[in-house]
Amino acid sequence: MKKTAFKIFAIIALGSVVAYTGCKKEDKKPDTNAARDNAAADNAFAGIWKQISTVTDSSGTLRGETYPTIAACATATITPWDLTTWPKTLTINFGTTNCMGNDGVNRRGIVTAVFTGPYQDSASVITITTSNYYHNDYKVDGVQTITNMGTNAAGHPMFNVVVNNAVITHPNNGGTSTWNTNQNREFFSGYNTPLNIFDDVYLITGTASGVSTGGSAYNIVTNSALRVNVGCRWIVSGAFTLTLNDYPNYPIVFDYGTGGCDALATATLNNVVYNIVMN
Repeated sequence: MKKTAFKIFAIIALGSVVAYTGCKKEDKKPDTNAARDNAAADNAFAGIWKQISTVTDSSGTLRGETYPTIAACATATITPWDLTTWPKTLTINFGTTNCMGNDGVNRRGIVTAVFTGPYQDSASVITITTSNYYHNDYKVDGVQTITNMGTNAAGHPMFNVVVNNAVITHPNNGGTSTWNTNQNREFFSGYNTPLNIFDDVYLITGTASGVSTGGSAYNIVTNSALRVNVGCRWIVSGAFTLTLNDYPNYPIVFDYGTGGCDALATATLNNVVYNIVMN
């Protein structure tokens, strides 16, 4: 049992370390990459929304066609360009060569978002599609649907985020992986300061699943809300459990800590805690 447990940890946790440390380990087999492949998909789709949110503000309006927080090498257009007509289509074109954003991510290709109403209006739906779009040389194909669910008991805006059957093509002939998620995103703070997106904080709960580049199916469930501070490059707190379908008795619990903006996380298997440093 102990050998099996450590095998499962190698399959998941070492794949995660590869993802966060710039692939310092190069001898891992393709079917050891469930955590890495989930992280690649999650980061790509979260990054798409991050770019869109620089053009939409917390007051529920669209900021403008040339809002300066998107990358200087990208262009954003809004159609129709008025204050009253909905739906509206936002298109961000990053060009055909890598375009580095203010978050340090290289992007190319086109992202299109169709808004049925203002971002902060209850029941508004944002449907996001990609066209020949790359995130740090990962090609991202899929549809992301964000639905405004109104406010919770604390008065915080709530959004449901769904991605079904996304396909991530990995660079350097690294194969393809698939990804799905259904998550609830609480706009915990910052929604009252529309001119400062960097104080925005989201709490994320939900599930994810996928098939890795090596054909390994996996599932993820959030244990405690993942706190995302837009002003910090890492998830600052929260935990989730990742389980490979082939090894249902060996779940791995990933924990991001208690709120510090740092690169430290842990993975726990069979009551043994392993330290992880994210890049």
